[in-house]
Amino acid sequence: MQSDSDDEIYASRAEYDDVDDSQPVRLHEALTNQDAERAILACLMKEDSAWDRLTGLIHEADFSDHKHRRIFATMRLLAEQNKSLDPISVSGALRDSDLFGKVGGQNYLMEIEETLFDKNRLLDYKELVRATAIRRELVHVSQQIRLIATHPQDRTVDELLTESETKVLRVGEQRDDEEIVVKLNERIDDAVGYIKTLAEHDDYIPGLESGFKRLDELTAGFRDNDLIIIAARPSMGKTALALNICTNILLSSQKPILFFSLEQDREQLIRRMLSAVAGVSHGKLDQGKELTTQDWQQLESARLSLSKVQFYIVDRPNITLEDMMSQIRRINRELRDENKEVNNRLSMVVVDYMQLVKPSRERTSRVIELGEISRGLKALAKEFKIPVVSVAQLNRNVENRENKRPRMADLRDSGEIEQDADLILFIYRDEVYDKYSAQKDKAEIIIGKHRNGPRGELTLDYQDNLMKFSNEGETAFRASVQYDKNDGLAKTPYEEDEELIDDEELDDDEPPL
Repeated sequence: MQSDSDDEIYASRAEYDDVDDSQPVRLHEALTNQDAERAILACLMKEDSAWDRLTGLIHEADFSDHKHRRIFATMRLLAEQNKSLDPISVSGALRDSDLFGKVGGQNYLMEIEETLFDKNRLLDYKELVRATAIRRELVHVSQQIRLIATHPQDRTVDELLTESETKVLRVGEQRDDEEIVVKLNERIDDAVGYIKTLAEHDDYIPGLESGFKRLDELTAGFRDNDLIIIAARPSMGKTALALNICTNILLSSQKPILFFSLEQDREQLIRRMLSAVAGVSHGKLDQGKELTTQDWQQLESARLSLSKVQFYIVDRPNITLEDMMSQIRRINRELRDENKEVNNRLSMVVVDYMQLVKPSRERTSRVIELGEISRGLKALAKEFKIPVVSVAQLNRNVENRENKRPRMADLRDSGEIEQDADLILFIYRDEVYDKYSAQKDKAEIIIGKHRNGPRGELTLDYQDNLMKFSNEGETAFRASVQYDKNDGLAKTPYEEDEELIDDEELDDDEPPL
């Protein structure tokens, strides 16, 4: 017969040592499965292989009854010492730790030992217990959200929503070890098949193609799980390069990308993208002046091209890694709902820039804070299985050297960035320091670190008026437009009372194609 204490279960998955045994909390039956919990403990006591099958898949906090939590914790300690989990050993260990009476004594241990179970259904029991644990966590989180809502403590509504959403999405997100551990013999054929695919297709780039041919050849593209750093001194074009890469991927593959802009607002970024795609001076777009008929036509074509891509911008300052994860989950959920496809998700995330990411909590050292942010961005790449590109600022030591080309030591406040990054790209434009430089309109991209391949250097052309990088010697891209009265392009201010003009009729001040 069960005692009243059998119903002492807890809404939170907090460690059982924090529970006040004198204040039991009775929960709805949907939040506990006592039979499944006892079946697990009985199976662990009687089946030698049960612990190995279950280890890492369930934890003390998953049990709703504090007695079961303590018994399971005791079993875990015995297993870690390579000792038997038979009833006598478990009973002795409970006595040694002064927990024997707290779990109901010998009578309750005998009840567990006599519980009927099917050893082949051990993982099924685990799923039942995990399900009730997640439900309890939802109850606990709902209580936390209520507290957040009623005690905002100067937080904005957006901050409250982000914090609440993050708490809900974290429920049950811990993955079982059975999903993390893989056996070599189950995956080796896939690895060899992948190598064959690379060998059979000379031009195949396994990662996302940046649009810069030599860079893609050296790096094999931006790969899932990788943290890529784009670093330079101010005015070198860090944001421009990050945006150009995004634009190239968006227009060539139509894959969704998320851009966290902590410095510039969304309108500035969009004008930059329009300038680069349309081939119209950013200064013109920024002021809305001196735009020719050709400019308006190119701008309309760029608008049509960019309106078809899935590019998400978050331009909130002081954003944390937790905020980023919440936004990524939300957008991935929207993408799946829109297309009804599980694999429809973000292909890449860009952060501009790392030093402006707000740490989750203040540290005594900026170096420690930045190290945590760097590790967090790498963890984010692995969590969502995407490349994460982060812009980073270099320190002023560059300015004190005769050779101002950046190197690894120039990464601001950091040893951690060098350690966490899989790929580090430095930008150097000599004309920033020497207006008479022979390398005018040229940019050196220096691969300072490449975890999975060679380092090297490459040269790109750079048009400052478009804030655009392009392959060396490649004609600057301008969006193509077919000028036909029936083509559906929007009328520009100059087209209301005149026919569309041909290229050869452009004004003298028109920039060359």
